Amino acid sequence: MSEAIVVLAAIILLWMMWRLYQAKKYNAFIDWLKIDIAPKVFADLNEKLSAQRSDQAPNTSEHIEATQLFYQQAPVRIFEYAITHEIIEPQWLENKSNKRHASHLLFVQSQFRTKHSHSLLPKELSNTN
Repeated sequence: MSEAIVVLAAIILLWMMWRLYQAKKYNAFIDWLKIDIAPKVFADLNEKLSAQRSDQAPNTSEHIEATQLFYQQAPVRIFEYAITHEIIEPQWLENKSNKRHASHLLFVQSQFRTKHSHSLLPKELSNTN
C-alpha cells in the first residue's frame, strides 16, 4: 500500500514538473512577443499611420501613441497584428509548439482580441473562439 502511495506521489510530482515546464515555455513565448515582436509591430504601425495621413485621418503623434497603447495592453493584439501583417511569417505557425502557444494565447485572451482580426487569421487559429 505504501509503495502505491509513493508511486502515485512520484507520478503527481512528475506531472507538476511537466506543467511547470510548459508554463515556462508559454511565458517565454509571451516575453518574445513583448520584447522582440512588439517593437516591429509599433514600427509598422507608425509607418502605416504616417503614410495614411489625410484631413479625415490626421494620424498625429497622439493618434499613433494611442494606437500603440491599445496594442500594448494585451499580447494577443500584438500577436494578431504580427500574424495578419506578416511580421511573424506564416511558416512560424507550422511548428507544433508555436501553434499550441498561439492557440492558447488566442483562447485565454479572447476578450482582448480585436474584432476585425477574426477573419484575417489563418484558418487553424481562427476557430479558437
